[in-house]
Amino acid sequence: MKGKIIFLGIIFLFMNSIFAQKGSEQKFNQQQKEKLKAYRQEQKNENQEFRKSLEGKTAEEKGKAIKSYKENQYRENKAFREEMHQENLLFLKDKLAANTNLTEEQKNELVNFFESQYQENVSFRDKQHAKNIDFFGRIANDPNLTQEEKKAALKGYLDEQKAEVNKHYQQQKLENKAEKEKIGSTVKTAE
Repeated sequence: MKGKIIFLGIIFLFMNSIFAQKGSEQKFNQQQKEKLKAYRQEQKNENQEFRKSLEGKTAEEKGKAIKSYKENQYRENKAFREEMHQENLLFLKDKLAANTNLTEEQKNELVNFFESQYQENVSFRDKQHAKNIDFFGRIANDPNLTQEEKKAALKGYLDEQKAEVNKHYQQQKLENKAEKEKIGSTVKTAE
């Protein structure tokens, strides 16, 4: 889940790097962070309750329950991220509307860039999710693996996935920096 939520942090950093003003950005970002923190805590509590509900079930029942639970959680996370994105996008548009240093073309370019990065993140998470489902299904249903081998395979896979997630978001940070420099240079040129 950490990797899936990282993009929100990048959005906050991107928005803060574009706007040097204090006040409303800090308040908005703080509200978004608190909302995210509350959502994570709610999921943590739900996960604990879910694990308790698995006690006494057969391996097959557990497998089906976990798959169903994870699919439902993925859909909930996707809806939550979309809601946060819409709020961030609205805030960005409001701030850009009040900005007199940027042209309409630059403002539109920023909004399009922001939306493009969000869509890249959605696509990336969807692909990661599909890979996860495939991997977990193969490992869980492989009768030739011992429990220790399954744990080792899972750890290796999760380490690999973490590296992929970090690489993806590092690339987005570079894109954010390049976009910021591009907009900044055109603002300086116009002055």
